[in-house]
Amino acid sequence: MGADRGDHMDRVLGVRFIEAGPITYCSPGDFDLGTGDYVVVRTDRGERLGWVVVTPDQVVAATIEGPLRVVDRIATEADVDVWRKQRERADGDVSRAQALAVRTDPRVRIASITYDLSGEHGELTFTAGERVDFDWLHRQFAELLDTDLYLQQVGDRDRAKAIGGLGLCGRALCCATWMTNFPQISIKMAKDQDLSPNPTKISGVCGRLLCCLSFEVEAYRELRGDLPKVGKRVSTPIGRAKVLSINALKQLVRLRMDATGEVIEIPAADLRAQYGSAVRPVELEERIEQPIRDQEHRLAANTIATLEPVEARTSTVRAARPLVAPTGELPDAAPNGAADDTGDASGEEAPRRRRRRGRRGGRRRRRPGDGGEQTGGTAPEE
Repeated sequence: MGADRGDHMDRVLGVRFIEAGPITYCSPGDFDLGTGDYVVVRTDRGERLGWVVVTPDQVVAATIEGPLRVVDRIATEADVDVWRKQRERADGDVSRAQALAVRTDPRVRIASITYDLSGEHGELTFTAGERVDFDWLHRQFAELLDTDLYLQQVGDRDRAKAIGGLGLCGRALCCATWMTNFPQISIKMAKDQDLSPNPTKISGVCGRLLCCLSFEVEAYRELRGDLPKVGKRVSTPIGRAKVLSINALKQLVRLRMDATGEVIEIPAADLRAQYGSAVRPVELEERIEQPIRDQEHRLAANTIATLEPVEARTSTVRAARPLVAPTGELPDAAPNGAADDTGDASGEEAPRRRRRRGRRGGRRRRRPGDGGEQTGGTAPEE
């Protein structure tokens, strides 16, 4: 029976009905409960026995999801005995239901069966490689178990969580003892921890990748985050080398020198101190630094001239005469039409000097009776 959430938000506690299962938030009502107390909660599928795992002072309102239920009563010894009997009944019914599934549909694998305290309501979870006919399963299993059954198809990890067992480490499965959610696992997590990428060696009893691959992967990534990756080529002060391996726990980096083929080990701390300055990726030189150097060489070749020695002239160069005399008057023209020092005989300076002399001489003012004679010359003889 659900309750109004607004009436009980002041005091809320968390109850768990199966080990490492989801937490159901309930209102304690008038009961003063602590961690580990057994309670009976009335749900939509009968009365369920659970135990308190989160006290009211540990609950954050933002984490509450789903309907808020109310604790019906504190579990008695009789309630605990009934709960144990229903669990024994469920364990036997799993074998019966699995035998029925094998005869009709071998793809179905029973994961778990749970009953309420009265035994009238049950929940059955199963796995299958693909979607199966729920109507057939519900009809067959409800008739076999003689109860009001609720069916749900789950994944392989949920089946391993419900069945339990031992992992590769020899301890109980994490998902069956304390994990409430399944993390996202990828093969890259195994590579980051120097583990074999063979799925058969890093898979759990469920056939999926081990959940524990996510426990320490962040620590490994932090240890080797600023180191070159395995297989990368680097440039060192003594030549180029290839990164063979990185031991994150021992903090050692193994390099193979290209020139000598020698394999050397460098502490990760020393390589971090030099990486990017003395030790650099080869791609940095080939893709970034080398094109910049080539561009600078081409620019220098195109803009900087090369000076070559030349032979001195043997001919004597005469000093040029000034066009204007010290007194401010123009120099006289060269006699007999000879070339002036400032230019040749037919050059450009001769007409300029003639024009200047003509302007300096000017025209004589015409007098009465002169007629049309021109000034600036001697009158022709008759």
